[in-house]
Amino acid sequence: MTIRNPDKSLAEFRRSIDAIDEKILALINRRLKIAKQIGAVKMRKGARVIDPERESTLIERLMVRNQGPLSKENLYHIFRAIITISRDIQSPQLSDCLGPGATAVYAVIGDPVAHSLSPVMHNRAFAHTGYNGVYIALRVSDIAAAVNGFRALGFRGVSVTIPHKVAVMACLDEVDPIARDIGAVNTIVNRERRLVGYNSDYLGAVKALAAAIDIRGKTVVIIGAGGAARAIGFGVIRCGGKVVILNRSPEKGEQLAAALKADFRPLAEVREIAGQVLVNTTPLGMFPHAEQMPLEKSLLRPDLVVMDIIYNPLTTRLLSEAERVGCRTINGLAMFVYQGAVQFELWTGEKAPLDVMQAAVERALQRV
Repeated sequence: MTIRNPDKSLAEFRRSIDAIDEKILALINRRLKIAKQIGAVKMRKGARVIDPERESTLIERLMVRNQGPLSKENLYHIFRAIITISRDIQSPQLSDCLGPGATAVYAVIGDPVAHSLSPVMHNRAFAHTGYNGVYIALRVSDIAAAVNGFRALGFRGVSVTIPHKVAVMACLDEVDPIARDIGAVNTIVNRERRLVGYNSDYLGAVKALAAAIDIRGKTVVIIGAGGAARAIGFGVIRCGGKVVILNRSPEKGEQLAAALKADFRPLAEVREIAGQVLVNTTPLGMFPHAEQMPLEKSLLRPDLVVMDIIYNPLTTRLLSEAERVGCRTINGLAMFVYQGAVQFELWTGEKAPLDVMQAAVERALQRV
């Protein structure tokens, strides 16, 4: 039997990969040329270039057809990047992309942010009310530079998510007193080029919790010490509840507990949940890492009310395990929609179409 030269075999493999890479490059450029033509047609017709629902449908279709070994997570990131580049090439200038100058531009910023359904929710609300606005997702690592860019470009409003809710405060011209007390901002409103920070998280969380349990007199155990934990803790205390902070990092957890005048316990040392309500504010369990959960399932007990602010997936592993134990559970959809409605009203001055916003998010989640 003749054994082929392994070096020659490796060289052949590399030549095959090089040839495939060239085909991929040609196909991507072909796709971008077509996307640019589509953008030109849309601008001539006065239609919006950005179509979040079509983008979600496209990725869903490809996930169904994917035969592997490309993972679902990697497929999502690859095509999300291609879609983002297609958006850019369709709109070499933001004003050209969005049509006449009257169109108001909004965004959600975070890192990561590709999973966010805020664009689906807010764009649907804009369309339903006839408001001339568009809402996009932007991955941001340098928060100070991003805020300066929003001011210069005239963005009308911004949603702020992980990990920027605290750091963004120092970049703003003004912070609402309640947001200042909470110590976190998740909403920015541009008032004649003065960027003002607000917090809608606490209202969304309180409304979601209050629909399931009377908060007054209850002990609410919050996992996490970021901006969402601050907001929820503030809201619980305002409603007459008691807060206990659990966090992996003692330093951050103790700082938040001190700011809220609450108790703190290191998550690694917790042997039981000493409260009636448990709320997860960490990203553990968020798509595409849906297998994760923020604490051991052995800590759950049937009399707990368990809330997870993650809404993608709608039933996280934490909520799934809690339901198995017999806990009453609250998913992140209610908080997400309630806080989004507050944002919509701050930005537009119009009443938010709450049912329409919830239906848009539910429909999008069914496609994920």
